[in-house]
Order: sequence, then structure tokens, then C-alpha cells
Amino acid sequence: MNEIVRYYDKLAKDYDQNRFGNSYGKYIDTQERNILNKLLNKKSEFIIDLACGTGRFLEYAQMGIDASSEMIKLAKNKFPDKEFLHNDADDIKLDNNSVDTIICFHLFMHLNEEKTINILNECHRILKPGGRIIFDFPSQKRRKLLGYKTQNWHGAFSMQLSDLKISQINLKLNKSFGILFLPIHRFPKSMRSIFIKIDNLFCNSFLKEYSSYLIVEMKK
Repeated sequence: MNEIVRYYDKLAKDYDQNRFGNSYGKYIDTQERNILNKLLNKKSEFIIDLACGTGRFLEYAQMGIDASSEMIKLAKNKFPDKEFLHNDADDIKLDNNSVDTIICFHLFMHLNEEKTINILNECHRILKPGGRIIFDFPSQKRRKLLGYKTQNWHGAFSMQLSDLKISQINLKLNKSFGILFLPIHRFPKSMRSIFIKIDNLFCNSFLKEYSSYLIVEMKK
């Protein structure tokens, strides 16, 4: 975990531009926001953004939590009115049953099964009864189909929906969505936005588990 934090501390300054300042990153951001806009529609919710990074989704939340101090510095500059915790995701300094909703993007892909289970159970602890966590991870079915192999920890972990139903996780799968079914990175940059509606149809069909990423909502 320390290696991951050091990586993002170093990357923080240029993270937004490098990851989401191009047509590919903007495409992913649009798909993710479409799903969050569907799911986050209760104004009275207390929402935290776990692994908030530079604050890309902090307009949806009241509090940002991240293990990278450099990422939090940038997020604070963008959202000086928000609360922040410099905190590991598996040991969150919040009370039991105190949070309505947790959003968590681009975190679990860098971990392993044990760490993922620990974090999800920590989220269960702080969620109110009926509370939920919305998070993403790479699709294992997609990776197996394409013979994808990882080089190191970065984005190395993947799951399928059935993995979320194991007894060690005290949360119930409620909804699921796909992200990036089409190989958008292979399309001309000028044409990528044209395909988003078609992509969304596949991502929400019976083929969703063969999208590049899955977004799920799990409830306490």
C-alpha cells in the first residue's frame, strides 16, 4: 500500500491532465458521471468520496478521504469548503453507522482480494443500515477473454460479479453497470464521443460483464 501512496504522491501534480485531460479520459469520466447521476439523487445523504484523489467527484460528496497527502492538497484547493481525512481506506476514522453513501473509484484495481475484502468490511462498519457503497473494478471476464496480463500492481486486480457474493463481504450486491465495452482507445480521437450511446447500450445489456470495468452498488 505504501508503494501505491508514493506513486500517487509523485503523480498528483499532473494527474488530472494526464488521466482525464484527453479524449479517452473524458470518455470514461462521462460514463462514470452518467451512472453517479442516476444513483446519487438524494440531497439529504451524507456522502464520502473514498480515495478521492484530486477531487474529481467531490461535487457529489461532503467529505474526501485519501491516503495520498499530495492528492488531498490538490483536492483542498479545488474544494476548500469540503471536509477531508488523510486516511487509509481500511482504517477510516469515522464512527460506526455514520455514512449514507460511499463512492470509491479507481482504488480496488490496484489492490488484492484480501485488501479489497478488508476495505469493504470497513465500509460496512461506517455505513448506516441501508447505506451503500458505489465502486468500480476491472472486469475479470473481459480480461480472460482478451488474455490480458498485468506487469505490476498498477491496475492488476480484477473481479467478476459473483466474487462480490462471498461470505467474507458483509454487503449485498444491488446494482451493476458496465464501463467501456467498445475498444474506444482504438477509435480515432475525433470520433470517440459519437460511440458513447452505443457503448452504453452494450454496457447495460446482458453482456455488461464483458465491459472493461464494472461499477456496482452494494448495500448494508
